[in-house]
Amino acid sequence: MTVELGPPEGTIEPRAVAIRGGQALLAVFAAVVAVGAVVPAFEWVALALGFGADSAATAVFTTVGNAAGFTAAALLFLLYAGDLDVLRVRRPTVRDAALVVGGTVGLVVAGYGILLAFSAVGLSPSTNEALTNPPAYFLAMIPLSFLTVAVGEELLFRGVVQGELRRALGPAGAVAGASLLFGLLHYVAGTGTPAEKLVYVAVAATLGIGLGALYEYTDTLVVPILVHGAYNAVQYAVQYLETAGI
Repeated sequence: MTVELGPPEGTIEPRAVAIRGGQALLAVFAAVVAVGAVVPAFEWVALALGFGADSAATAVFTTVGNAAGFTAAALLFLLYAGDLDVLRVRRPTVRDAALVVGGTVGLVVAGYGILLAFSAVGLSPSTNEALTNPPAYFLAMIPLSFLTVAVGEELLFRGVVQGELRRALGPAGAVAGASLLFGLLHYVAGTGTPAEKLVYVAVAATLGIGLGALYEYTDTLVVPILVHGAYNAVQYAVQYLETAGI
């Protein structure tokens, strides 16, 4: 059965918004619950293998567990809801590869530009807890960012949340809604004052708009996954160089 995406005839129906919005929120809630259940198991495995509680290896296991929770929750939600058709995935093309490079550069520039804009008015973002880890953690996460974090977060927020919202709000509304939820989730990931956390939310939500737009433009989840992974890899590389004193 073919499912028409977006509001019918350009109109937005409150009932459809409530249903799809509720499903999007439920998916995010399910992901948070899944992370709470999966991460301790990954940490236990790291400790059982002999890694210290504060070691880089255990931190990597924790991050991978977080991404695994997101991925599992997103896929199980779509299977349970029977909405696998909201996912858009196809084989990447040469044009997609060019968009990945351009999108990554654009996202990195936008990220630093937003931070500079906030800095100009005396505001700074909170620090992601992941950035407090040892140098070896950042080195390991450069390749793993493509395989774990980017896959889990993009599958949930662009694939599931944006996909569900698209059916009621159309592409633009779906990108805005998914990006807002993406940003809000980063509130709990940061350490700092409430104001600093809100700045972090604004930065993440703005970058989410770029990822969401790429998804709609390319019609494949592969592109935002690769761009997200590359963006994170750049951040990890910079952090590694700083913490390693290179």
